[in-house]
Amino acid sequence: MGLVTSALTIGRSALLAYQSALQVIGNNVANAGSASYTRQTAVLTPARGVPLSEGFLAGGGVTLDALKRNIDNALENRIRYSLSDQSNALAQQQALGRVESILNELSEVDLSTLMQRFFNAFGALQNQAHDGGAREMVLAAADALISEIGRQRTDLFALRDDLNVQIEDAARTANDLAAGIAQLNTQIVTIESTGQGGANALRDRRDDLLRQLSELIQIEIREQPNGSVNVYVGNEPLVQHNVSRGITAQLDLANGEPRMVVRFADDNGPLALRGGQITGLVVARDTHVMGYMDALDGFAAALIREVNIVHSQGQGLEGQTQVTGTYGVLDPTAALNTQAAGLPFAPRNGSFQINIRDQAGGATQTITITVDLDGIGTDDSLESLVAQINAKAGNLSASVTADYRLQLNAAEGFEFTFAEDSAHVLAALGVNTFFTGSDAKSMAVNDVLRGNLNLLAAATSPAEGDGSNAGALAALATRPLASLNGRSLTEHYNTIATQLGATSAAVKSSLEAADVIAFSLSAQRESISGVSLDEETISMLRLERAFQGAARYSATVDRLIEEMLQLAR
Repeated sequence: MGLVTSALTIGRSALLAYQSALQVIGNNVANAGSASYTRQTAVLTPARGVPLSEGFLAGGGVTLDALKRNIDNALENRIRYSLSDQSNALAQQQALGRVESILNELSEVDLSTLMQRFFNAFGALQNQAHDGGAREMVLAAADALISEIGRQRTDLFALRDDLNVQIEDAARTANDLAAGIAQLNTQIVTIESTGQGGANALRDRRDDLLRQLSELIQIEIREQPNGSVNVYVGNEPLVQHNVSRGITAQLDLANGEPRMVVRFADDNGPLALRGGQITGLVVARDTHVMGYMDALDGFAAALIREVNIVHSQGQGLEGQTQVTGTYGVLDPTAALNTQAAGLPFAPRNGSFQINIRDQAGGATQTITITVDLDGIGTDDSLESLVAQINAKAGNLSASVTADYRLQLNAAEGFEFTFAEDSAHVLAALGVNTFFTGSDAKSMAVNDVLRGNLNLLAAATSPAEGDGSNAGALAALATRPLASLNGRSLTEHYNTIATQLGATSAAVKSSLEAADVIAFSLSAQRESISGVSLDEETISMLRLERAFQGAARYSATVDRLIEEMLQLAR
């Protein structure tokens, strides 16, 4: 009977093993549409049986020895890296696209067009120096230019704030994913500690969470002998077995600007960001958005400085009787070109002229004020400059206001103009200037000009029809400037716009490369871990025939047993 029992055992093992193997195939087919599913294979192993009557070991049937997950861990690591690179580049490209939209270049109202209109207005004023309409056009063009710079600045800060919100949302999602990975670690270890496996579905879910986390931040994975995985960001652990340190985002101030910073939740330690969406958002905010904001501030500062330098040396249709500089110093005793003075635009060694004119008789006194800023001996401060003016000028008094600005007052019946300022000190102190402010935020047309358009300095002499200074202002559009390393204001702005375009193109190329790599790796994973319905159908037919054969075998053994029992009767 032992041999009979063994024969039945063989049939029974085959039926059970093939039935289980068919269930595995059914599970594969059921998950064919799940991107996170890893195909499983039933590992069938021959069972050892009792010896035959002749002494041979034919075997004891077949057993389902294991469920194999068809996965390449090295490939999974590469996929996670590619997802990090892809998400990083995508976040940067989207932000750069919005920055380019803010620039609105190649339109009728872009910054380069409005700047050209501004300088063209000075060109028109050169030929119509006494025309009030031409002067109005200069102010209108300046207002349009300032408005566009202000709009770009406002939109850039709105984009910065939006990126801060996106960083916070991404950090919150990453925190939830890390917590989910730690929880799955516990469940996998608990199930697999029995030695019977059964945690493949949980491993699929964990791998899916790891891929989602890698899209947000670049991570390193180290699987432990007990089946759990440790997750590292840089060299710092994020998840260890069933514990997640957590990820949080905090709003900090960097140079007075609010910036969302991603940290570990347990100790507020910095997160080493090397890839993923969060890194892309941070780079987009700090490098692309705020980088262009700095460039816009720099352009506005250069425009203010260069226009003011030329304008401050000219004169309008009438002289001035009282002027107060728009830029004050921090310390009236400090050298004017030092940080202690704190002027937004530092003057240099040189001189300038003041023309003091008798309004009744027309007699003019010209005095030259030297500005000693050569770094040798005692350099000029605001106080020493005031003292020199008072010592040299008749019918003109200079003083320092309570907020440390230069103030000039003509005596009754006199007026004054300026000329030949090689020191650029008038522009530095905001005397007889076109613009006020020092960057894109504070840039504005001088209120003095709004109150009296006759003070718009289109001339360099009192001669009727003189528009030479307006011509010099118009030439600033294309004139090489030492302060801009030989570039003109137009070239300077075009360089900024071109650099932004080049950066956008480079990021786009990086994204395209990352897409190709991610697609290739995904195809490789699909060939290993994905479910092929054609292959599963073939395997199902093979197992079906095997199951039918085992059933027929069992029925044959059953009939033999019945015949043996009949003989025994």
